Amino acid sequence: MGDPAQAAGRETSPRRRLIVLARAGWRIGVLWFRSEECWQARALLAGLVALNLAGVGVAVASSYWNAALFNALGAKDWDAFVFQLFAYSGIAAASIVHAFGDITLNKWLTIRWRRWLTGRYLAPWLADGVHYRVQLFGDAPDNPDQRIAEDVSLYVKHAISIGLGLLTTLVALASFGTILATIPAAAPIELMGIAIAMPLLLVMSSFLYAGIGTWLMHLLGRSLIGLDATQQKAEADFRFSLARLRENTEEVAFIRGEPAERAELDQRFSLLMTNWYALLSRQRWLRVFETAFVNIVVVFPYLLAAPLYFSGAMPLGGLTQISGAFFRIRHELSFLIRNYAALAYWGSVIERLSAFEEALAAAQAHPAGRIAHVAHDDPGPALAASDLVVRLPDGAPIAAVAGFTLTPGERVLLIGSSGIGKTSLLRALAGIWPFGEGRVSVKRGARLMALPQRGYLPLGTLRDALAYPGLAGSMSDDVLRDALAAVGLPMLADRLDDDIVSTAGLSGGERQRIAFARALLHRPDILLLDEAVSALDETSEAALHRLLATRLPDTAVLSAGHRASLAALHNRTVRLATAEGDGSRLADHAVTHRPIENVHTAVAG
Repeated sequence: MGDPAQAAGRETSPRRRLIVLARAGWRIGVLWFRSEECWQARALLAGLVALNLAGVGVAVASSYWNAALFNALGAKDWDAFVFQLFAYSGIAAASIVHAFGDITLNKWLTIRWRRWLTGRYLAPWLADGVHYRVQLFGDAPDNPDQRIAEDVSLYVKHAISIGLGLLTTLVALASFGTILATIPAAAPIELMGIAIAMPLLLVMSSFLYAGIGTWLMHLLGRSLIGLDATQQKAEADFRFSLARLRENTEEVAFIRGEPAERAELDQRFSLLMTNWYALLSRQRWLRVFETAFVNIVVVFPYLLAAPLYFSGAMPLGGLTQISGAFFRIRHELSFLIRNYAALAYWGSVIERLSAFEEALAAAQAHPAGRIAHVAHDDPGPALAASDLVVRLPDGAPIAAVAGFTLTPGERVLLIGSSGIGKTSLLRALAGIWPFGEGRVSVKRGARLMALPQRGYLPLGTLRDALAYPGLAGSMSDDVLRDALAAVGLPMLADRLDDDIVSTAGLSGGERQRIAFARALLHRPDILLLDEAVSALDETSEAALHRLLATRLPDTAVLSAGHRASLAALHNRTVRLATAEGDGSRLADHAVTHRPIENVHTAVAG
């Protein structure tokens, strides 16, 4: 689990790292082909494989046609020449059909494989708050959105391209090797006193040349996987910074933070550029080597076959077929050289997806630490906590509750100094905080809803935002407008179908009002409010709390806040107070309006 750089650090042996990457790539790749859609997946892959094999067949046919054409030219046989021109129409038609089928099946396979694999990552990431918990661990994966949106697409694209390319290479080697082996040669060539048939010499030299070239290419490009992984992270961090600025433009504009934002963006882009130049330094030498590798041997088959041609032992078509088969074999044997950069990039993608999988698995295996979340059938409390200790990710205790109950219709205010752990306690009660131990029980069938300090507006229309997390179609326009009017937003009643982006100018207070409207619409049994009225004036906060009491009289409400005016709007007040040592204790605190029941303590320091 963690970043590719960390994973790379653990794998000190390059060979071991390649084995781990190969296993991870295979594990990710076979999932779809073993899923409930396996037959569809296998049929698409089989069709694409068949088309690629047919493509090799077309190339072989072209080789023989080319030999026949040049034989006709060499013999100055007009009738044979015309026949070959007409014969080519069949090869051309087969090429067109192959091209059409290849791109069609390739695109179908790509998008359907990507759709399934994307869904496979989205399902656990969005299940039971995993998307939240996965970011709490020390080696959490960076930019999980990029892993799902971009890395999955890159994985599928490279898997198809490289996999089919390798298959085509093997089939073409066998096919064109057979062509070379069956071309007659009048006399063998003497090499170190050994007579070797010219076609066999061409095949042997192709393998030797490609082997040396692949080894040299690996020496030049073995650092690309790490550089590619670093580049992906730098690109994602830069995009994230821009997106974060876009989401907080008002705050930045208010405090004139543009110079600081520009400095941060410049710094992130500088890191991106530094790694880019490192990639450039490595890739340009790879390109130089690849170009030299391709061009150095251009004349080699002609040097070997030309004496046979000029002596009359080989026709012109045989010369062109030998050179064509040699170049095709040399081309296929240089598969690793031609695809080294793509393989390195694919390896970095596999590393990132594998690390993401490990992080998801860890978050799923650690849903709520040792905090037991259970359902109870007791007629009394809607929510209860006992022997609850909330901890930081490093294990340090931040808050403890010996015993606490929240009954239907009760409104309880949770107070305490800033940073003492009120929000962490609410997260633990809601079941999304994974660090701690104890027991939290919720009445069976009760629906729990939480309103954070910053009201969340999902993508979509205002109608979608009000119905969230439900579906907009489940609520009538009249119901939605009534909720908006009730929370003091009648001016938005006629903007239900406006895109939420067009309402990005909503103030913090308006966002909080929309969150309260959402609560009115969903009517939860338990409502947790985390500074949910902090952006509103005291008159507005009182109106919203009284609205909850009127519209949701049976809802149990636990509200965290600082203002003294909130106490009069609740039935009971509990204090989260600093305690000596790390134990929890109950104590009463006298205040002017009513006794405050201390059910929660926090660790000092």
